[in-house]
Amino acid sequence: MTHILRAHFARYPQMTPQDAVKLLYQSAFGPGHLIRDEGYARARLAEELAQTPPCDGELLEDIGGGYARLHLGAAKAQGLSEAAVYARFSRAAAAPCPGKAAFEGAIACLEALAAQGEAPFSAAQLAEYLTAYRAEGCPMVSHSETYRAAYRPAYRVVLL
Repeated sequence: MTHILRAHFARYPQMTPQDAVKLLYQSAFGPGHLIRDEGYARARLAEELAQTPPCDGELLEDIGGGYARLHLGAAKAQGLSEAAVYARFSRAAAAPCPGKAAFEGAIACLEALAAQGEAPFSAAQLAEYLTAYRAEGCPMVSHSETYRAAYRPAYRVVLL
């Protein structure tokens, strides 16, 4: 996880503690929580694909736990169909996930990197965020507004 976090810190220097926790949550729990309503999940994917321009970036980005973010712009540029993207996404949602212990271990790794000054945010900022996050029961979170504005994320979590 250290290698993955460092790669994401380098690629996304405006990442906040919230975005790092989202990454770790996805690597531990996968996308299963997103397909409770298959019709909605399919419609949301179609909408997001329609709004995402093709790009020449990498298709898959390793997030740990056997998962990757499949970037929709790259999928469009490579000619992947909506059905193919959804199939990969739904397979990942149905697969067993690493779970809570993996998530807690990844959080500890994140805290260590922040303490060493390797994160794009301070250890104090992370500690403040984690205190509030844990008080809320460690829910799934969305990307921060900062991250969204800087990187315009459009992806689905799939098996690597």
